[in-house]
Amino acid sequence: MTNEIKSVISKLIPIGIYDGSKERHRVKKVRNSNNTYIKKNEKQKENIFSLNNANNYVYLGSTNTSLLNNMGITLADDGSLLLIKGKTHDLFTGLYNKHFKGGFKYNVFNIESQQGDNMKFKELYVDPNGFLIGNKRSENKSDSAEENKNELYKIKFNKVEKDYNLNDSSSNSIENSFIVEYEKYIIDDELKQDLSSINNIVELKESNVLKINREGLDLSVSLKDNMLYIKGLPKEIISSDQVDSGKIEESNVVEHREVEHREVERKEVEHKEVEHKEVEHKIKIPLKSTDKILAIKPILNQIQLVVDKGNKIKIYYLDPLNIFSLKDYQYEVTRLKQEPPLSFYSMVGENHYNNYHSGQPFSTQKIGNFSSRYIPLFSSLIDKVRISIDKTKQQYALKQYKSMASNVAKTVDPGFRGVVSNIKGISNSSTSPCENKFKALHSARINMKEADQILSKYIKGVKNSKTAGEVIYSLVKEMKEKSSVSIMDSKGIRAFFSTNLMSLNANIGVNAFILASYAKTHSITLSKNEKNEVIFSFINKKGINVSAGLSGGIAGCEKKWIGENVSYNATTSLMASVYLSINYERQSDFSFKIALDDVVDFIDKGMKFTYEELKNNTILNDNRDISLAISADMRSEFNAGVNLSLGNKTQMSIPRNAIGINVVANLLKLNFNINKFFDYGEMSEAKKKKVIDLKLFEILLDAYRDLKIIPSKTNSTKANNWLPLATIKNIEFMFQKKINSLFGVDIFNSQKLKDEREFENKRKNLKGIYKRVLKINKLFDENPTFYNVNKNISKLDGIHLTMLPNKKLKNKMKKDPVLLNEMEVISKFDKLKGGNNFKNQFLLDLEARKKTLSSQEKSNKNERFKSYSVFQYKLDKKSEVIYEKAREDFNKKINEIMENKNITNDYIKSTLSNLYDKIKDDFSKMKYQLSSIDIMSISELLEKDKSIPLVLVELENAKGIIYHQIKGEIKFSYDEDNEQLDKMSTNYYF
Repeated sequence: MTNEIKSVISKLIPIGIYDGSKERHRVKKVRNSNNTYIKKNEKQKENIFSLNNANNYVYLGSTNTSLLNNMGITLADDGSLLLIKGKTHDLFTGLYNKHFKGGFKYNVFNIESQQGDNMKFKELYVDPNGFLIGNKRSENKSDSAEENKNELYKIKFNKVEKDYNLNDSSSNSIENSFIVEYEKYIIDDELKQDLSSINNIVELKESNVLKINREGLDLSVSLKDNMLYIKGLPKEIISSDQVDSGKIEESNVVEHREVEHREVERKEVEHKEVEHKEVEHKIKIPLKSTDKILAIKPILNQIQLVVDKGNKIKIYYLDPLNIFSLKDYQYEVTRLKQEPPLSFYSMVGENHYNNYHSGQPFSTQKIGNFSSRYIPLFSSLIDKVRISIDKTKQQYALKQYKSMASNVAKTVDPGFRGVVSNIKGISNSSTSPCENKFKALHSARINMKEADQILSKYIKGVKNSKTAGEVIYSLVKEMKEKSSVSIMDSKGIRAFFSTNLMSLNANIGVNAFILASYAKTHSITLSKNEKNEVIFSFINKKGINVSAGLSGGIAGCEKKWIGENVSYNATTSLMASVYLSINYERQSDFSFKIALDDVVDFIDKGMKFTYEELKNNTILNDNRDISLAISADMRSEFNAGVNLSLGNKTQMSIPRNAIGINVVANLLKLNFNINKFFDYGEMSEAKKKKVIDLKLFEILLDAYRDLKIIPSKTNSTKANNWLPLATIKNIEFMFQKKINSLFGVDIFNSQKLKDEREFENKRKNLKGIYKRVLKINKLFDENPTFYNVNKNISKLDGIHLTMLPNKKLKNKMKKDPVLLNEMEVISKFDKLKGGNNFKNQFLLDLEARKKTLSSQEKSNKNERFKSYSVFQYKLDKKSEVIYEKAREDFNKKINEIMENKNITNDYIKSTLSNLYDKIKDDFSKMKYQLSSIDIMSISELLEKDKSIPLVLVELENAKGIIYHQIKGEIKFSYDEDNEQLDKMSTNYYF
């Protein structure tokens, strides 16, 4: 039975800017013991978090909602909800704000119902499934029995709505509609949490006992006299490493015992352990003796500790997996973490605790959490080391010493351990592109198992018996339309070989080279449609490339320092190559839809389809591309390296660092495409399409950076460090631009030729007519009914309401000149009425949203987060009429040509030419209006393994999660005449 959900339209009321200073209360003893907690009645300094705020604090990134997952929530003294919003900082901006700007500041908002029916709570926590749970506060404070009753609710934040009506002159303010949902939370009594509270007025009696789970063991943890006590654990908890060594010793002893004696002893031990499990035992925690634990609460399946450290309040997190006991019932915690446990949505690319400052109070700044994306050339190496250090700390805390040693070995491994893994993955036929639905379903089942292994690292509860179906369901249940999650696994290998052909002089040489690469990727993409169906898309892809040719270059070298065995150098060079490349790429996409409520059973029962279901409910697209190109490259770069002498006239560049610009011209390119599509209801016969096209002179421009270890022939005074251009294929590009507007000539296209023959076969004597038809069709293609324009998030508030057919933007929304700066806005809003006020408010709000998302962008360790916006322009009403009339005239003229066999060829050519001119003229008068803006983000959490970038062979393996998320939607409405902007409506999910 589904519990009733109460949806409350609320508003966010700013109550001030807070800093992270500690409230000046004196904590002598804590209330959750037999002692008393004393408050002074002295007047408190404003804008400082109280101990009650700290005690009830929860980071929303630990909950299973994607809305506001970078904020914190706590309770006011009256039990109402407070939102805490801060700004994340990288190392340098964080240090500047901390030491020169007075510390970090936080905006605090009160969540208040617009109808006055606020729900108030006495405590908050996060259950193992990621739901934010609130224990409702009784309105009858005089009744102690009523006050101590538990009435629990799931608290869910849906979206922030706001309408800006430009024609409303009756008011001068705009209210946010913050949608909050409350759902009754039913739980067994033995699983209910008893939390502590510093606010003694709210709760007079506190048992303060938490219920958590440790790999199937139900535990209870309590706080007494500044100590944690636990029951439910066995007398010894040792790591898997220690278990392995212990088994050998135990086997030697057991061999000398009689079976009967061993059985009696086992029963006695079990009986004693059961008795001891019901007794509380103290846990040794790595805190200072002067630290005071003020409160504990469950966050997911960990314990949050609010700790008074004398001059500040800090929050720590205890993972029950870090509790061990090497002696009977002497439990100790090996590690307290400063980062909260994160939900899936926060972990994938939006982990703000990986910054120097998380943007939240009660957290610790970590200098090691600097962003490496602006460090040239060595960023990936730095990230690899830092990720390894993090894993080593976790494994050390879990006493997994063998795993820790293996992880250290992986860090210094040059990539050879990935050879076997890559070869296995590349040769695995079950993840290859599929040619029919039977193979596609078999491959999908295997890929789902591999995806489950990837997800198990990031989804909470997998170790506590959550099934694969439940994991997928937890991902898609709250997913919005336009959002998607992809779980991918990619493996690749590249090899390069070259040899010197000749040297024209000391600085000019010619090489012959060959470059080959093979890559294989399989992924699962999950999304939802408007019918609340989950769309599964299984994509298998492989690609092969071989390039061979000649390269020549002019290199200039400047020696900076020369030692006996080591030298430093900087080189500028100009190079050119001519080569032949062959590329083969194949991709299959197998997809189907499953009702949301059926997802768990469908996956857990093995993704079973009957023959009819496979035929009628799935689609498969199998696409192959084969291309042959003759290309020319020209490159200029600056490179620097450290040369290590290996022997007579031989050195190794360790490493070679290069930054340069590259121009690639495909002089002649032949492409062959074969596409097979199995639609719903098709099994053996597919729609097959073949296209052959030949193009001349395509140009690609890019800037790149390169990092390789290179053996090279050299001497003590000169270093010829240029390399063939083909070596830069598949390295990291800084930007890339394809130039087709001025260049690129289609010589032959088989599909175009086929369409022309079909057209001309319908009626004889129509030679040359199809080109005119194609010309008009191109007009329609170049002027669609709508345009989607992708923009960087920095351009979010640069809104143009109109787009012309030539893609020129007009009618930009601007702030009213009377509002000179944002400091004046607040005071002048009271004087402005209606449109100008609301337009300025809209632009200022949008600018604030832009700054928030821009500050969150990162590419750090194995995480990446980037925001962008999609502007959709649609034809206005007058232009729609023009478009429909043009389409109607064109169709009518084509039908006339086909049916009337008496009209001459010259008449047809003249008619189509005139029609082309008329449509072109009419289309030039069309206008596109801005219809909507989607604010999107793409976040990644990828584990990447690379070999050291040797010039001869390079291996790469990447697996992880990519999350495309809609962060907000803006709708634009116009007046009846479709001329003037009437209203902007916004829905934000961040």
